[in-house]
Amino acid sequence: MSDDKLRGGFYSPDVLVDLCLARVSALLSPISKLRVLEPAAGDGAFLRGLHRSPLVQDVEHVEAVEINEADAAKAAEELSRLNLAGKVVHDNVLRWSTQAQSDYDLVLANPPYVRFQFISEEDKQRSRDIASQLGTAGNSVSNLWIPVFLISLAKLREGGVFSVILPTEFLTGVSASAVRNWLIQNSTDLTIDLFKPGSFPAVLQEVLILTGRRTARSSERVAAVQFHDHNGGTRSWSHMVAAGLGTWTSFLLLPDQHQALVDAQSLASVRPIGEAARFSVSTVTGANNYFCLDREQVKSYRLEQWAIPMLPRSRYAEGLVYGEQDAAKLDDDGRPAWMLSFAANKPSPIEHDGASRYLARGQSLEIDKRFKCRVRTPWYRVPVVPAGDLLLSKRSNRFPRVIANHAKVVTTDTIYRGLLLPSSSVTADDFTATFHNSLTLLSAEIEGRSFGGGVLELVPSEVASLRMPMMAGAGAELERLDRVARESSDPEALVVETDRLVAKLLPEVNDSLLESLGSARETLLRRRLERGHSQFY
Repeated sequence: MSDDKLRGGFYSPDVLVDLCLARVSALLSPISKLRVLEPAAGDGAFLRGLHRSPLVQDVEHVEAVEINEADAAKAAEELSRLNLAGKVVHDNVLRWSTQAQSDYDLVLANPPYVRFQFISEEDKQRSRDIASQLGTAGNSVSNLWIPVFLISLAKLREGGVFSVILPTEFLTGVSASAVRNWLIQNSTDLTIDLFKPGSFPAVLQEVLILTGRRTARSSERVAAVQFHDHNGGTRSWSHMVAAGLGTWTSFLLLPDQHQALVDAQSLASVRPIGEAARFSVSTVTGANNYFCLDREQVKSYRLEQWAIPMLPRSRYAEGLVYGEQDAAKLDDDGRPAWMLSFAANKPSPIEHDGASRYLARGQSLEIDKRFKCRVRTPWYRVPVVPAGDLLLSKRSNRFPRVIANHAKVVTTDTIYRGLLLPSSSVTADDFTATFHNSLTLLSAEIEGRSFGGGVLELVPSEVASLRMPMMAGAGAELERLDRVARESSDPEALVVETDRLVAKLLPEVNDSLLESLGSARETLLRRRLERGHSQFY
């Protein structure tokens, strides 16, 4: 990683700086003698922005803090060149904050985006102290922008305003949930500006602009938030947002789309998946290329007695049912369809010529020195997780896929293993036939997280939170839906057919509601997939 990336040293584009200043200008009443704080000054982008803004005539003092000595010198030169009253402090803003007063009228910032594993223990402790001071302790902090942002807002006087450039993980991150809750109770006039993913490559993040006004702590736990999406023009909408929610992803939806989601989730037949099934991590081998073999490798080393049927990746399952014929085809195609299990209740491989040769080959490749292997005794004894009723892709492109595991194969940790709970009102086939509906897939967009290339990932706790209609008897349609999944060139055909099944079995779910849910899902899906098509990503 570059030095700039390690310290979060990416500079703010003028278009974002100017929008920040336009937002705060609309919030600031006519006021003179503005005291301005810039906690991560960089080379002076916000200083130049202030000079371009009509606000410049009202600025009495600018306090700009910058940890990098070279950038602090550049910012100081800009301050002097622009004839702005104030100073540039070469310091760590977390350390500086312990001595600074809390009387600023305006905060402008693009705080550093630095993952916590790359910051010092001293700064980690300062961050914990800030969280405790502001009442946001309880969540482990994942990135430096969080404490820098919070301590900056804490330096505002009551009624002071802020506009900051943040990564869009502000909307979704677990650590950022403490920030979101704090804002609901400590600010008003919240506005979020959204941009097409990849719009600002120099920032090396998908970003948003967050603007608001600092208030005294309120007992209110609901606040109005205005959204502006600058993607092919500007669309604007607002939501009433409550503290204590999970992600804010659902608020990227238009109000009528969001209401459709609320209406669907309130139906008695719609329940969290965790009430019907439990999904967990499958077998972690520590070296899939070594412990997952094709037929020829098994035969060559005569490993049949230690080989158990396996599905290595969900892409090798073409339909919604993975049966004996599918497993046989995978094997015939020369794919890695077998996992080695040198379990204690099986013969020792050490005393077998072929198996001992295969273990020696593993040692020559230093498989035994890989982390997951070297912490096992013996290194080659993989703790194989038994087969589940259901298979679920851990990562996906358009949508996650559930597969009924009729062949009872084990899987690697690229696929989650699902077990129906004894209390479940549906069977594994019912569950599989129902899963790929617009509501559940919309839930996946909201609860999951996505990365630079637009990939959607769910962890087991997020899977448990997904909402799904529980429809006993839906399994009768599984064979038909399986054919759709296998034969249609359009991946959305499965969603369309599953929605029709939901409407047929649940009269309270009408076509209008399903259409709104589908539109909502398309909104979030399109935004996520755009990350995979931008030049930067």
